[in-house]
Amino acid sequence: MKNIKIVLWILFYLILIDLSVNIVFRYPKDPHNVSPSFLQSYFDYGRSVEGKLQWMTRPTTAESAPRVSGGWLKSEKYLSLPAKTTRKDEVLIALYGMSHTEQLWKAIQKTDNKYLVRGFMAAGATPNWSYASYEFDMGRHKADAVVLGILTDSVPPITSTTGMTAFFDSSFPYTFPRYTVKDGKLRIAHPPFYDAKGYIDHFYNPSKWKAYRGWLAKNDKYYDPLLFQRSILDHSAFFRLLRRAYSEREKQERTKSVHTKTGFIETSEEIVILRTIVKTFAESARRDDIIPVVYIVNSKGTGDHLFRILKPTLDEYNIPHLSTHLICPPDDPNVYLTENSHFIPSKDMELAGKMIKIIKKEIAKKKTSKSRQVAVQVPENLRPAY
Repeated sequence: MKNIKIVLWILFYLILIDLSVNIVFRYPKDPHNVSPSFLQSYFDYGRSVEGKLQWMTRPTTAESAPRVSGGWLKSEKYLSLPAKTTRKDEVLIALYGMSHTEQLWKAIQKTDNKYLVRGFMAAGATPNWSYASYEFDMGRHKADAVVLGILTDSVPPITSTTGMTAFFDSSFPYTFPRYTVKDGKLRIAHPPFYDAKGYIDHFYNPSKWKAYRGWLAKNDKYYDPLLFQRSILDHSAFFRLLRRAYSEREKQERTKSVHTKTGFIETSEEIVILRTIVKTFAESARRDDIIPVVYIVNSKGTGDHLFRILKPTLDEYNIPHLSTHLICPPDDPNVYLTENSHFIPSKDMELAGKMIKIIKKEIAKKKTSKSRQVAVQVPENLRPAY
């Protein structure tokens, strides 16, 4: 009897502490409040994905949290971006990728105003998002060069299909295709929505949302019902902490199956997809007479692992590229900002200068190649005599 009383008192105090944490560190109800305190965020990270979506989503994008509007492949953003050059000396560069790619294009704009930028970015964008963004933008511009941004840390979730599963803590709602490889070619599975309006429609329709869960279970390797689905346990601060710990463990396990301390695992499905995306990107751009460039961002503390795993593909298909490890050593903390994984501004400017040099060189090679082709096509009897 005494032991039962002790257990009951322990349970009572645990419940009391749990309730106190929920009251004192209650997460703001307003989805437009994007600056909760550290402890409010800390005790809310472990809320289920659907629990986070419930907080951020309202019947319209204007009413919803800002993150509901970001990263969608179908949007009208492209209408406000340059689609072609207007002067002979101008160069149009289209870039697709994560926030590091955005920092690069901002630096390019500061370097020389003759370089026009057409940029598309999603927070933490995986390589399949970047490539899909490039594909969605095809035919809408006349760029001289296209840049595909790839980040070391975003390679493992290349088998995810949405920020909701790839990034548990943030649960960005934006979606992207699931690519697989068969006979050396990319195969694609499309999610049921690609824009904020479609997402909101599905989220507020129980049957559509249930069907979407089924699609995720079939196509998304990062989908986990324990992390994704809302339940009464979302109301417990203790359980949220446990779920957060579980999510971190699962993330580490998934990452280890693709990327270890010594480098990427070449035979993993993720690397097969990545290399095929890079190859297909280059082939597609060249068919449209556009210069393809791969921007390789080596994450802090990962050495040149990403560059090394891509180098055979880059060499085999002669794909122009810029790898950040040459300018920003991944093991040097001084090249990174303290608040995030971005490079310090001076290094972004160096990278922008290097990218411009690569593109200028490729444009010159392209012009020389075309001049030679024209010379070959001129009949012998019409060539001028010297």
